[in-house]
Amino acid sequence: MGQIDEAFQTVKADDFPAMLTPERYGRRSSAFDKIIAATHDHFWDPLDPRYIDFSPAFDLKNQYLVQPKLTAELQTAAADKLSESQKIHLANRLQHYQLSAILHGEQGALNMSANLCHIMLDPGAQEYAANQGREEARHVTGFTQYIKARFGKPEPVGGFLRGLLIELVGSPLVWKKVVGLQMVLEGLAMGVFASYYQYANDPVLVRLMQLTMTDEAF
Repeated sequence: MGQIDEAFQTVKADDFPAMLTPERYGRRSSAFDKIIAATHDHFWDPLDPRYIDFSPAFDLKNQYLVQPKLTAELQTAAADKLSESQKIHLANRLQHYQLSAILHGEQGALNMSANLCHIMLDPGAQEYAANQGREEARHVTGFTQYIKARFGKPEPVGGFLRGLLIELVGSPLVWKKVVGLQMVLEGLAMGVFASYYQYANDPVLVRLMQLTMTDEAF
């Protein structure tokens, strides 16, 4: 079995004394330095209208939030029996659920990043996880603000996603957290964000996706 890279060595989440070992502070890997430094290049504040303004209105009653071709439920014989206003209502309700799922996923990513700070022994890896947590936190704020502006409050998390997030956040296995965060959640999210960026009719939603994708690219 190959030796584990020192940058990925971990301790148990409750072993805080290991973090206080004097020698540990000087054993910092440089593997994450470029990623950490690049954070300043794509900073944004979801509560600052100079970056994104959530106040412009959008007519959810008469406009599709996202182009209808992206809503699978509208591509059915049952949907053909609906009036145009009913189709818009259905499509936008489904988008409410979808955007809420994204918000819950971002919360899961935030908690996983925070978990990694407790177990990553290398100071560089720990700073990277903390930095990742900062980005996920602003995504949570951004999607919360958008959902509040358009729908009032988020929908509850669905059963499968809820189970997946609870398993990943609660797992003591660092590889499961890293794979779950970087490959499963972030990998799926980038495809979803790109679709919204291309097909959303709401300029505020397009802007939110643009800013979020910029973070996820690093």
